[in-house]
Amino acid sequence: MSLISMSLKPVVILAETLPVGLKANFAAVLAMTLGRRLPDLVGPDTPTGDGIPLPGITTVALPILGAPPAELPRLFLDAEGLPLRLVYMRSAFEARSYEDYTLRIASRPLPEHEPQALLLAGPRKAVDRLCGRLALVR
Repeated sequence: MSLISMSLKPVVILAETLPVGLKANFAAVLAMTLGRRLPDLVGPDTPTGDGIPLPGITTVALPILGAPPAELPRLFLDAEGLPLRLVYMRSAFEARSYEDYTLRIASRPLPEHEPQALLLAGPRKAVDRLCGRLALVR
């Protein structure tokens, strides 16, 4: 069974203490990765009434939620059984290049990293169980 056919629910969870600009950036980065991992989530191009083609956009809602920063490591670990879990670590924000990022990530075990944002995707009930109490980012 594919992720799409199982009533996939993706959500982005951001550290609620981040400045709004970083929240937008981190959500965009995780959404790009979601689109790459699950390209079937992007619908077909659609022409306007006057024939101008517009590229396809996501076919599923992508709620952006907030959580206390201290909860992000637990949420990431609790989501281990989901088909997709992505994380944006503080190292990504601090790195000057992708190579620098990969070196920073590889230099320390997972518990020593600081998640800033997550993207979780899986069956609706499982995702709701993990983060159904979190509020939308405002």
